[in-house]
Amino acid sequence: MQIERFRESPTGRLVPITVEEAGHEVNHFAFVPSPLPSDLHLGPKTWGAAIDAAHHLGRLDALAKELLPNPMLVARPTIRREAVSTSALEGTFAPAADVLSSELDADIPRSHAVTEVLNFIHATEQGIARMKVLPISTRLACELQETLISGTPSEDWQTGKVRQTQVLIGPYKGCSVLEATYIPPPPGDELSNGMSDWEKWIHTETDLHPVIRVAAAHYQFEALHPFTDGNGRIGRLIAILQLMDYGLLSEPLINLSPYFEAQSDRYRHLLREVSTVGAFDAWITYFCNALSAQAMDAESRIRALLAWREDALATLRARGMKGVALAVTEKLIEFPSLTVKHVSDTHNVSVQAANHAVGRLTEAGILEEVTGRSYNRVFQAPAVLDILFRPAPTPTR
Repeated sequence: MQIERFRESPTGRLVPITVEEAGHEVNHFAFVPSPLPSDLHLGPKTWGAAIDAAHHLGRLDALAKELLPNPMLVARPTIRREAVSTSALEGTFAPAADVLSSELDADIPRSHAVTEVLNFIHATEQGIARMKVLPISTRLACELQETLISGTPSEDWQTGKVRQTQVLIGPYKGCSVLEATYIPPPPGDELSNGMSDWEKWIHTETDLHPVIRVAAAHYQFEALHPFTDGNGRIGRLIAILQLMDYGLLSEPLINLSPYFEAQSDRYRHLLREVSTVGAFDAWITYFCNALSAQAMDAESRIRALLAWREDALATLRARGMKGVALAVTEKLIEFPSLTVKHVSDTHNVSVQAANHAVGRLTEAGILEEVTGRSYNRVFQAPAVLDILFRPAPTPTR
């Protein structure tokens, strides 16, 4: 860690630590972020970016409520897109098609990458449900981290708990403490007090714009780095939950991670600049620009998905299709991957009727079979997946 850059930090302080490496004790320093202030002195550009972000989020939320009978129609696939992208940002790459297929069919062998992405989906759904009875807090973060890490190579005795060992962030896994680019607070009082202050700050009334509060809280969570693994993914998930908690979104309708994934070095650099020189303006402006861009991207995808569905249904009706085939097509935005059993259960029809409908949709080019098997086949709607998972426009800000 470049100690001199952190030594004069206006947002935290260095504390001495001792770690053991290769049987030897190494003395170094860790960074402890100060509690977030009740007010941040931000420039007009930052406030403008926050207002723009809130506008685009509000427009997206209103659009979803206006055009969709159930916003989860889009929120469900959005969660899965976020799962794929947020994992990729941390170096875990799993094709979306593999994730969707594995989610439907437990018999399909799962790689560690697919397991981690599926775990993120479960953590997101868990977080949305738990927020009805449990506020955003250290306890909630621990529950979500336990779900995220369960069954992966990172699972250990600290899973689901605020870490009790020192961690470090470096240019490669297993680097020396002397090579680390950032060393979060040591375990114990420094970390536990920091997390307590973080959760109190989130729920304390302030004049700060809600969007600014989400951006600042995300920085603080990442600076504290409370877990041995999963901090980035949990931190970005909590940011989405905060947007919902503050009333900026009614459902998880946007994906933050694709924006950060497209420029991961800048994302990490700006977080680090808050710790070294107190650059809240640059970080918060960047975060707000991400919200604006992703809200507009989500609006574009929703419109494209609804246009596709309208065209697909018109085409099928022109071919004389009705009944189950149309009902399945109407829900393909929400469930772009399915099995015959899924169709039978979801639409309360016989397996024979479900199989017939899926067969007709496959002949029409709406669905395609992706497993190559003659049994337990998985079908996907390629046009829907293309809209959902196509790359977002390259960030320009």
